[in-house]
Amino acid sequence: MRKTSSTNYSNAKELHDYCEAAYTLSLISGRWKLTILVELTNGNNRFSLLKQVIPAITERVLALQLGQMEKDGLILKSAVQEKNTPKNTYVYALTEKGIELQVVINSLETWGKKHQPET
Repeated sequence: MRKTSSTNYSNAKELHDYCEAAYTLSLISGRWKLTILVELTNGNNRFSLLKQVIPAITERVLALQLGQMEKDGLILKSAVQEKNTPKNTYVYALTEKGIELQVVINSLETWGKKHQPET
């Protein structure tokens, strides 16, 4: 997280004020954020399920990305009491703001399918 007094923060804010697309990209950029958002729409809403379907991500990075998306208002973290378990389980869900991003994500996916080089 950047300090609000840093030059990078000021430059990013100015860019976001000038270009709304850059702001949108800043919310969903990061190695795993798009994948996490897609998995949340697929119903994988628990930390353990997300880790299972995205095996290359570390638990630390998953937690950081989820926390950042929660802070940005894209997802909501809720505690759920499981039967026969003393601890709460946390589930993640898209907020209205996150759901609205699905159109953008679907467009990116369509573009990627069309233009991704064949291996």
